[in-house]
Amino acid sequence: MKYLQSPQPMIFKKGNIEFILESLETNCDQDYVEYFRKVPNTKLLYTFRVVKLAPAFTIEITVKVLKTQRIFYKMENIMGCDFLNNPVLFKVFGETYKHLVVNGSYFKCPIKPKVYYLKNEGSVSLIPSVHPPGRFQLSMRVKMAESRHPFVMEMLWKYKIVRIK
Repeated sequence: MKYLQSPQPMIFKKGNIEFILESLETNCDQDYVEYFRKVPNTKLLYTFRVVKLAPAFTIEITVKVLKTQRIFYKMENIMGCDFLNNPVLFKVFGETYKHLVVNGSYFKCPIKPKVYYLKNEGSVSLIPSVHPPGRFQLSMRVKMAESRHPFVMEMLWKYKIVRIK
């Protein structure tokens, strides 16, 4: 199920770059994750409901140039439970994870069936300070070997990077 949130673009500044979030789409398989969507009347809060025990998962992160769909950056098979058990080992993502967590409620493996919340403010910390200007698409997919779907949940950011002079 797809949920598209295209609010007014949100602008974040990091050093000498401006990160403009144009849209954020969330998807889920409705098998392991029943829904994954923005919490009504909030800007950065998202919720998802896990309906089956998730013993292990992997994370895939891909950044593409929007115009050409050329892959700019890709990381595959990040072991999700290893990451959750020690986010500090994954330097850039560890910092992002701290920004995604709501009220200090860190996830633990196995992920138990219940409703969870995430803040979207962590996406800015994923952007390296050497990022070139332009329009891009960042996808973050959570995959499980037990699922018959290509992913159990996905976040798809469309954003623009502008250099500030």
